[in-house]
Amino acid sequence: MHTNLSVPKLAVLGVVVLMVFSEQASSATLTLSYETTSTGTTGPGTINSPLVPSSLNYGNSFTAPTTVIPSSPSPGWGFYDDYLFTISGATANAISTTIDLGSVLQISNLQQRLFNYSGNTTPTLGVPVGGVIDAWTSPIGSYGTVTVLPTTVLAPGTYVLQTRGNVTGSSGGSYAGTLNLTAVPVPAAAWLLGSGLIGLAGIARKRKPV
Repeated sequence: MHTNLSVPKLAVLGVVVLMVFSEQASSATLTLSYETTSTGTTGPGTINSPLVPSSLNYGNSFTAPTTVIPSSPSPGWGFYDDYLFTISGATANAISTTIDLGSVLQISNLQQRLFNYSGNTTPTLGVPVGGVIDAWTSPIGSYGTVTVLPTTVLAPGTYVLQTRGNVTGSSGGSYAGTLNLTAVPVPAAAWLLGSGLIGLAGIARKRKPV
């Protein structure tokens, strides 16, 4: 497997800007909004409203193996976990996510996608309306904490951080990660968003849906 990115990575300058202007992030938990398996969709539908800046832990544990959801696209996934969160305010903000592969137990074909909630219904099993903003596929033979989604600037709105995979353990499986949300100064946000749009225009015809 290899990393799949539907939007070009933002320039290194963006990371430097974030480091310079970030305040001390608060620690919290990103609540699971919906969990979809072959037995259906459950969840309160909570939309997270994280503080800026913040560092939010997310993850899920399963007590039994999953079977492939019939309506999921090939190669098929046994679970879809949707974390909905809202970015408010008049300025853009940046997120990045990591997953500790050491905490991924008895789960195969682990993937993560980020897309806009607007126009989509839950569960979104196929290609979301508007496409994915970014996506990641668990590399084979990797260990430790890995950057799942690189630093990505988002405009105010509601987004879906979706994790999907197949639970293979006879007694279940689990995964865990962290979402970081950082404020971006207006001039830097405009520069980063502009560079991202320029890159998008150049590779739009080469993109593959995830």
